[in-house]
Amino acid sequence: MVITDDNIRDEILKQMSEKVSTAPRDVAQALTSKDDDWRKLLPRIRHISKLLHTEEKLLFIRKRKVVSPEGLKGVYRLAAPSYAERAKATEE
Repeated sequence: MVITDDNIRDEILKQMSEKVSTAPRDVAQALTSKDDDWRKLLPRIRHISKLLHTEEKLLFIRKRKVVSPEGLKGVYRLAAPSYAERAKATEE
């Protein structure tokens, strides 16, 4: 099966609607079969996530804080924009 950018975008948005946040790994694993290497999708997932971030449809989260995707290294999660409001409310 050929995985298109639209497939990736739809899966990211679907997972974010079902959970508070999602890991890029979860998106990749949902799109690939057991025989495929899901890690190969991670660069495309990051790219599409950055586009969604530009459209203000998602946030990048690292250590439970909203961060910029530019220069981001290491483990991160993707969350809906409402995550920032929830995180701010718990700090107060």
